Amino acid sequence: MRVGVFIDGQNITIGARYAFGHGNLHPLLLARALAPGREIVEVRYATGIPSPDIDPERHEVEHRRHELMLATDVVVLERPLRYRWEWSLRDRDLPDPRRHRGEVRRARVKARQRGEEKGIDVWLALDALVMCTRADLDCVVIASADRDLDLIPDYVRMIPINEGTKVVQAQVVADDHEVRKNPAYDDTIAIDRNVFEFARDDFDYSKPLVEEEVAAFVTRIGAAHDGPRDQPRGPR
Repeated sequence: MRVGVFIDGQNITIGARYAFGHGNLHPLLLARALAPGREIVEVRYATGIPSPDIDPERHEVEHRRHELMLATDVVVLERPLRYRWEWSLRDRDLPDPRRHRGEVRRARVKARQRGEEKGIDVWLALDALVMCTRADLDCVVIASADRDLDLIPDYVRMIPINEGTKVVQAQVVADDHEVRKNPAYDDTIAIDRNVFEFARDDFDYSKPLVEEEVAAFVTRIGAAHDGPRDQPRGPR
């Protein structure tokens, strides 16, 4: 079976952070763990990216992550974040309104620009649908728990080209939970602790990566096989 894997970057990163305490995963390793023994035709990673003008530090972090993904032949789909102004409290010692009713106290606030992803789910869905028309693809794995993507399987079944293409959902599952089968998809698979440990990304992107370490990682990931025993995660 020839498989294409589409990863909703923010959804999977946040899900893994809550479930396992660490969010970064290598898309290619995640794809191999989700489709062991299958031919991976293409891996696509869709995400928003911070503005280099508004949030240059976060932009550099994500840019370094994406550069490493590209070095392992992952297709990275970037969409600029949209920003809006909002107020946030600077003081953390404000009284509890449940115990200090009627008490008046001054608080300092600050304005900041908050980045939000807009259109990623639609973008990802459209890209997956287009990929399903490829003659070299038998199965699509959608790595996301976003319910807005549940319409993908219905539309795939309406496409006359490549009739029978399967659409599978992959969702992050914490240690104390079981995967919930999503009836919208042909199957539902778990990104559990074993999959997470196989695919986790331990590079420190807050600083420039060491060229030799990147080269060694790309070589190892190119030679790795399916299964949790091969874990070229990068330096801790």
